Amino acid sequence: MELNEFKEWLASYTDADRCLEAFYNQKEFFRVNTIKTPVEKFLEITKLKCDQSKYCTEAFELKEEENYAIGKTWEYFLGYIYPQSLSSILVSLVLGPKSDNIILDVAAAPGSKFSHIAALMQNNRLLVGNDLKKEKISALYSTINRLNILNCITTIRDGSRLNWRERFDKVLLDAPCTALGSGEGALNRWTLDHSKKISTLQKRMLFSAFDALKPGGELIYSTCTYAKEENEEVVSNLLQNVQSAKLLDIKLDIPHDSGLSEYGNEFRKCYRIYPQHLQSEGFFIAKIGKGD
Repeated sequence: MELNEFKEWLASYTDADRCLEAFYNQKEFFRVNTIKTPVEKFLEITKLKCDQSKYCTEAFELKEEENYAIGKTWEYFLGYIYPQSLSSILVSLVLGPKSDNIILDVAAAPGSKFSHIAALMQNNRLLVGNDLKKEKISALYSTINRLNILNCITTIRDGSRLNWRERFDKVLLDAPCTALGSGEGALNRWTLDHSKKISTLQKRMLFSAFDALKPGGELIYSTCTYAKEENEEVVSNLLQNVQSAKLLDIKLDIPHDSGLSEYGNEFRKCYRIYPQHLQSEGFFIAKIGKGD
């Protein structure tokens, strides 16, 4: 899609010029792995020039004068940090993992949110990391080993056919998407038909993920894209077909736009995070509860 055509489409959601300017000038963030070191101790030993985020104590913005690859630092190799966008980090905070939970990450590789969930669980109880292909699980293993995650098992299953009925206290479905909020290449390749096609898979995955959730449990559905076909429409499809599904308030004080009310006023509970909000990736987040 040509840039002008894309900007016209994007303007139906947000200020396209501000969004794209912020998109092309995103800040670089990383997350301290609190399994290996408390944040306070990390700040005593690191040589990285960074500023702590006001939205998450373990999230840090790398200062612009740092011109080397963070993935080549000793902090990275020792598993003290994980490079991750701020908006991606915040998804796990919305999930709100507890140390006594049994949690499923449906599409866990390469492990950004998975590893954050493990840290928020304080490496306790059980975290299941699933993905579709062996190659993806291999990437997840690398993260697990580097960050010293101990409370986990991994599985290789089709996320649209998990067949784990009501086993988990919390579920994260960070769904495969067109990634319009995260990569310039995605903008160049994207078409609306692509969003509509992947939406079919997302709907099946959300049904499967919700089926795995215990009554009284909570599920986070997230994507790093803007298209309503991949976001509100997917969630709306679940709500219309499953009586026990309901949208919950997200209690995280961060800059965002509300979800699109054309699908119902309750969709204002969803968060649309555009690059101009946090100088970070674009994200959609919905919190869904299962009635008893």
